[in-house]
Amino acid sequence: MKRIFLFILIAGFAHTLATGQNAEYQTTMEEVVADIQGAPFGEDLIPFANILERVAAAETKEWLPSYWAAYCYMMKSFTEPVAEKKDLLLDKAEQLIATADTLSPKNDEIEVLKANIASARMAVDPMNRWQRYGAQAAMAIAKAKSINPLNPRITLHEAQGVFYTPEAYGGGKQKAMPLIKFAVEQFAIFKPASAIMPNWGAPVAQYLLGEAQK
Repeated sequence: MKRIFLFILIAGFAHTLATGQNAEYQTTMEEVVADIQGAPFGEDLIPFANILERVAAAETKEWLPSYWAAYCYMMKSFTEPVAEKKDLLLDKAEQLIATADTLSPKNDEIEVLKANIASARMAVDPMNRWQRYGAQAAMAIAKAKSINPLNPRITLHEAQGVFYTPEAYGGGKQKAMPLIKFAVEQFAIFKPASAIMPNWGAPVAQYLLGEAQK
């Protein structure tokens, strides 16, 4: 039923734009973003990406539709079993986040998502990609930190990097623990500027904390 309502809502949004008004943008985005951020890991977010791309095409000055569509494609790549299809999804994510970056330069949330997309690229073939995409992720995180060091998604990305690096290479659960705890603390006090701004990551930080404490 929620999906049906969502498609009715987006149809109404398109009609409103056609009549020269923009009143439905916030409502539509709030519905879509709430569903994306409330979805369990593994749920197919591509239907939401399709809606967001239509919103982005209509609202050409807004960066959030492209940002959230990029997020959807990135998340889908984690559950796609075929490497070539993972890369196609990440190609799309990169295109969309580049559009968002053009609309909102020097944006820490965009830089964090760039870093996560680069890490997703690396995860497709870690042995052959770590040098190229690891450097891209590090560069984006450094830029995000220079803009807003209090963003908890920065710390989460760093914590994940250490957590999933083998102990023999300087990573592991215990090495990641201080970063994980710091991310959890940051998420506890983080307040997004609006309901459609990025607010994802807290459940992942809690999951990592539980795993690191085992």
